[in-house]
Amino acid sequence: MIPASAAAAANPTGTGQHLVHHLPAGPDTVRVGVIDAATPPVLTVRSGDEVTLSTWGHWGNQVTPETAMGDFPRLREQFPEALGPHSLTGPIHVRGARPGDALVVDVLELLPAAHGFNLVVAHPRGRGVLRDRFPDGMIRHFALDRASMTTTLGGNVTVPLKPFLGIMGVAPAEDGPRSTVEPGAFGGNMDLSELVVGARLRLPVFRDGAGFYCGDGHAVQGDGEVNQTAIETAMDHVRLRFSVEPGARLRTPRVETAHHFISTGFGETLEEAAHDAVNDLVNWLVDEGLAAEEAYSLCSIAADVRVTQMVNNVVGVHTVVEKLTRRS
Repeated sequence: MIPASAAAAANPTGTGQHLVHHLPAGPDTVRVGVIDAATPPVLTVRSGDEVTLSTWGHWGNQVTPETAMGDFPRLREQFPEALGPHSLTGPIHVRGARPGDALVVDVLELLPAAHGFNLVVAHPRGRGVLRDRFPDGMIRHFALDRASMTTTLGGNVTVPLKPFLGIMGVAPAEDGPRSTVEPGAFGGNMDLSELVVGARLRLPVFRDGAGFYCGDGHAVQGDGEVNQTAIETAMDHVRLRFSVEPGARLRTPRVETAHHFISTGFGETLEEAAHDAVNDLVNWLVDEGLAAEEAYSLCSIAADVRVTQMVNNVVGVHTVVEKLTRRS
């Protein structure tokens, strides 16, 4: 890994107080399959700074348009310490971020690579909803047209691209290495399709500096991610803005778009995840000025409880409600 001091000085630009840093994906800035709070930062930034970066695809960016199902055992063998397939750019140390704060991440730009793939993992590793029906697995490759932001399925179905990062997270509270597969209060592999350009993500901070990382680029994904993958891809260009919100005391990640509040929940079952997502949305609406009873009613009247993903061992739910409109 690049020492934090060296990475922070790696050609930042900007004329004011806030800088734009550049962090390309490479052997010194990417870790495959492991999230560990002890991993040293590859970049140090200040609150308000922006970072342009790139991410690799799965297994160290080794999945190409020629990759077949039989190639995956070989790809996995090249990363014996990996606990998951994801290639993560980072961590990024944000000065001033302390436990109990929120790290605010504004998604400003996303450009996927030209190639993507959808993989149905074969038995016994498969976790797709229909894994019993498709035990042998399969891989399907996609050419991604970045000009029209579309791709095609089977040569005759046009699919619009809606790129986002499946993984955005901070260093977890727990010590030791953990898999990149399971999400949690720290974010990670949330696979939340709402995290497109224009979204603002708030992550609870558990460690000094937050320790932000990202990866698992998706060209497009449906809620649920039912066959275990989206259109998986690298990201050729990502631009993010980081800021610190002191004393936010979040319990789980929150997302804000131009028109919606989106809370998240994770659990062993959909019921557990929905409980946490709805509970956090009630808390959020209380912070916005509603009484708790009003907030709970509004969640039932106007909020949608959606399945984020069902395939990462820990399942995810997000609850979406339009921003409040008050009478003048």
